[in-house]
Formats: sequence, structure tokens, C-alpha cells
Amino acid sequence: MHGRRRQAAKEATVDEKEQNRQRVEKYCALNDLVMQNKAQGVYTRETLEATQRLLELNTELHTVWNYRREIFANLPEWQDDEQRQAMLEKELAFLLEIILKNIKSYWMWYHRVWALRSLPTPAWKGELALVAKLLSYDARNYHGWDYRRFVVARMKESLDTDTQRDDVDASEFAFTTDQINKDCANHSAWHNRSKLLPAIMQKAGGALEQQEVLKREFGLILNAIYTDPDDQNGWLYYDWLLDVQEDECEKQKLLCDKVAAIRELLDLEEDSKRPMVELVETLVALEKIAPHLVDDEHKKECLATLERLEQIDTYHVGRYRDMSKSLSKRWGL
Repeated sequence: MHGRRRQAAKEATVDEKEQNRQRVEKYCALNDLVMQNKAQGVYTRETLEATQRLLELNTELHTVWNYRREIFANLPEWQDDEQRQAMLEKELAFLLEIILKNIKSYWMWYHRVWALRSLPTPAWKGELALVAKLLSYDARNYHGWDYRRFVVARMKESLDTDTQRDDVDASEFAFTTDQINKDCANHSAWHNRSKLLPAIMQKAGGALEQQEVLKREFGLILNAIYTDPDDQNGWLYYDWLLDVQEDECEKQKLLCDKVAAIRELLDLEEDSKRPMVELVETLVALEKIAPHLVDDEHKKECLATLERLEQIDTYHVGRYRDMSKSLSKRWGL
């Protein structure tokens, strides 16, 4: 853990070494048994149970996960919807137990997607609530967020009306707001929000309503960059917001608002590196699309900011000098 001094490993006792040897021996014997059954094409309840015991010991055996799916598909009960439903509900419960032990396992999340797709009658609302609970243990977990998008997409497919599907998008958008307010460095939440915003904008309707949506997004970004000016997530989302703007006037407004917000932030933390870099890059971007909005004083401000960055961020001094040289030549300053 961060901030804790590393403790020297203790020498295992004779009894502990013997226990470890026995565990390794049992694990190897079980692994050999499963691999032998796989090679022989054995698809029985007993082999299914053996794969479960092995996966409880090691969740990263993708070959065993593949074999487990083959066993399911070859069991006679698989052909009956009611029995398949019962088997897969039990499988989901098993997966929940071991996901909590290793929430970052790619293979387990993939297997859970397969189980949900194979269920005759999946409970999407319950699954969405479950993945929200899982994300409470590891809010930035990439696999969990990717799985959540899968669940939401399937849930929307199962709904009858556009209004219901719009309500799901709105609920997911609110979920990302809640997650970002809890942790503005949650990159996965920002990414998911970027996937949802186009639908939210379209639903907003007219230009005034869309401007209100953008205003709220700007407020969320401001909260993030004021909380941690050097965290990249709020800045990256702002850049994405600018990139997807098709209206030049709206893009100019967003750039001007960004400049104003950065200046206000630098009044509080004058030597904060990321805002200083963002100030230069934003003024340069604004000058490209609206030259009349960036005068010589703004350009001198950019060059002065780069000079200050050379002093406080010596690790990137070469980059700042190159930027300063390029801008000085371009602007004739």
C-alpha cells in the first residue's frame, strides 16, 4: 500500500512449507485431471464441477473457461430452456463469488457476458443493479464499466418504446454524474459520459436546451479541475467536448469560457502546471478559428507562460522551448 514501509518477508515454518507443498500438489493434480478430460472431450456434470474447483483456485485459466462453456453446451439439460435458465442462474452466482475476489479478471467478465447472452430470460434490471454494486468496490474498473455498457445496451434492446430507452440513457448519464462527483479522477466514468452525451444532446431538442446541457457539462468540468487541477480527466473531457462541436460559434464560446476559467484558477494556484499548459494550448486553438479574439497581449501572455513553465517544470523544458520558438516565429514576436 502507498505510504507504508515494506515489511521483510518472514521465513515460512516447516509446517507452512508442508501445507504449501500439499496445496500445490492438489492444484497440479486437479489441473492435470481437467486438461486430460478436455483432451478426451469429456462433457459431464463431474467435469463441470472439476472446472469450478480449479477456477476457484485460479481465475486466469482462459482455456478452462472455454472448456466450461463447451461442457454447458454439450449437457442434455442445455436444450431445455427451463433447465438452462436454472443452470446459468447458478453460474452467475458462482461468478459473483469469484469476481469479488479478483474483479480485474478479463476472463470472468467475458464468461459473465456469455452467461447473460445464453440465458433464455435474463434479468437486465437486476444485473444493472448488481454491476453498480460491483463498481462500488472498484469504481474505476475498466472491465466493470465495459460490462455495464453491455448490460445497458441489451436492456435497451428489450424495451418497447423510445421513451423507455431515453429514460435508460438519462439514468446512466445521472449515474456517471454521481460517480464523477465522488471521484473526479474516474476516467471510466468520464469515458462513459462521452458515449452518452450525444444522445442526451439529441433528446434536449432545440439550441437553447442544448446550450443548457453544455452549461451543466461546463460546471461539472470546472468542479473537476478546481478539485485537482493537475488531473487529466476533466481537461480531456473538455477537449473532447470541443472536438465534437460542429457549431463554430459554440466552439468559440467554449474556448473563451475555458480561458476565463483557467485564468481564475491560476489566480488561486499561479504555478499549477497543467492549467498553464492548457491556457497556452487553448489560446492557440482560439487564435486558429477566431484570430480577432486573440490580440498581441494574449500572444505575449502565452510566451510568458511558456517561459514560466520552463522554470517550474524542468523535466519538459525542451517541449516548452520548442513551443515558444514556434509561436514566436508564427506571431512575429
